[in-house]
Amino acid sequence: MVSALLGACSDKTTPASADLAADVVADVPAASAETASAEHVPPPAATAPKTEEMNTPQARKREAGMMRAVFGKDYRGDSDDALADLPDPDNHVDKLSYVVSAVSHRLLPDGRAILVANAETANTEGTAESAHASSGLLNVFFLAPKGQPEDGQWQVVKRLENIAALGSSGQLGEVHWVMLGANKPGLAIRHGYTGQGYTITQLALFEIGDGKVTALDGGMDLYSDNMGACTPDMDECWMVSGKWRFAPARNGGAYDDLLIDFTGASEKIKPGVTVKPDQDPPRIATPLNGHARYGFDGKGYKLVEGKNTVPGV
Repeated sequence: MVSALLGACSDKTTPASADLAADVVADVPAASAETASAEHVPPPAATAPKTEEMNTPQARKREAGMMRAVFGKDYRGDSDDALADLPDPDNHVDKLSYVVSAVSHRLLPDGRAILVANAETANTEGTAESAHASSGLLNVFFLAPKGQPEDGQWQVVKRLENIAALGSSGQLGEVHWVMLGANKPGLAIRHGYTGQGYTITQLALFEIGDGKVTALDGGMDLYSDNMGACTPDMDECWMVSGKWRFAPARNGGAYDDLLIDFTGASEKIKPGVTVKPDQDPPRIATPLNGHARYGFDGKGYKLVEGKNTVPGV
């Protein structure tokens, strides 16, 4: 069984593709202990993958125009980022230098737009300088057309700078545009960290209002493993992944429920067994499949049914 876990984990650092968005809506049947470990969701890529819609020349040009509107002379067209002074996320009074990159944007029916950007600390040379444990900083800008729509010009209506710290290596994770309910647009951001052989991925939810962004939950566990630390003398090895989707609220509330289906397994060394040095010991596998339902309680999303089976890291 440990070989199955290790095999499934061998490509877990492969950058995620746009196809990963399918995990948002897929209804996942319960897997057996023998197959659960192979159906894992890799940790989020360093930067959010561009969907086909957002990766067209027209979309990239539109995004560059938005960045110019937001940052003016601080935007650097050659590197598609900006070197800008933004509020220190710890006190929001002092300003520090950051490298800011566009992550995604969404055009609204009335012609306005929302731009999501990632900020990471800049060094004195104007390049990003993030440690492995450094989070990416979430920035959201609300824009309106300037002049005629075909001109591609924008003006900033609202700036929300460094409002949340997510992810690692200076990147906030993968951004998905979602509907949290009828007329309730939002962001779902998959973010995580890998260190010392352990990996954890979580889901953060934000509601987007008229010129405001509200955090609804910053840390629902979606995935974890300790494959990088699973040596022959490690007592327990595991891998668990979750696929998430929204469904109408059971209580009839305005916010949809969040459903997560988990598949995976853990393996513990069989007690009383003596093996040679560096020999893999026999292990006893335990399925960690499960289901969790989160509902909105007026402030954020809370577990209302089932269990989150992702082991903590």
